[in-house]
Amino acid sequence: MHYFFIENELLDSGLVVSLKDEDINHAYRVLRLKKNEVVAVSDGLGNVHKGIVVTSSSNEVMLELGEKLSPAESPLKITLAQGLVKGDKFDLIIRQAVELGVTCIQPLLTERSIPHRSKQQEVKRIERWRVIARSAAAQCRRAFIPVVKDIIKLDKFVRQVEAETLVTPWEDERTVALSSHLKQPHPVSGAVTIIIGPEGGLAEREIELMNKAGSVTVHLGPRILRSETAAIAVIALVQSAWGDL
Repeated sequence: MHYFFIENELLDSGLVVSLKDEDINHAYRVLRLKKNEVVAVSDGLGNVHKGIVVTSSSNEVMLELGEKLSPAESPLKITLAQGLVKGDKFDLIIRQAVELGVTCIQPLLTERSIPHRSKQQEVKRIERWRVIARSAAAQCRRAFIPVVKDIIKLDKFVRQVEAETLVTPWEDERTVALSSHLKQPHPVSGAVTIIIGPEGGLAEREIELMNKAGSVTVHLGPRILRSETAAIAVIALVQSAWGDL
């Protein structure tokens, strides 16, 4: 069943709605949707309905909404606080993190992040990341479109972070393994924040800041993982232990 988002509209059984402009070409020319075909439609906030194609053209695709469908969402509210990485690696991190069920992605500027770009470049990057998050959420049939926040410095993030469980993988941690930490009970609120450093890792000063904010520093085994690998590995392990993976 093909999946679409129609944000900023109230969805309810019996309503006739139109796909967003950015989805019409894909629905009509790529998927070749025809009248009476069945799709799924979400408002991006947790509500999903069956949709029956009423009309399909190059200018407009109309759907009549049917019964509500069960959302494919984790009981966890996972925030990935990810240090900025080189090239297009952040695109991949967002895509895979969304597939694994994160609810929020917070890009972090750390001491060892790549050089800061201009404000205009930063805005364009964030816009692209949000498009990627939306596309990935539709592909894996999420009921929610994960939030991609503006880039902030790690120090500011530490001052405002609120989560029952904070986990920070660090290559210099020798005592606490993530696997052992995940044997603890499921966080009651379901809120989990995962902090991942950039290619050069997090500085010791930053680790101290995170620990003061209540983060648990863990290791991921004997091998040093790339930043993008660590992010996805940790999300998958957290979802397996406490979530729905």
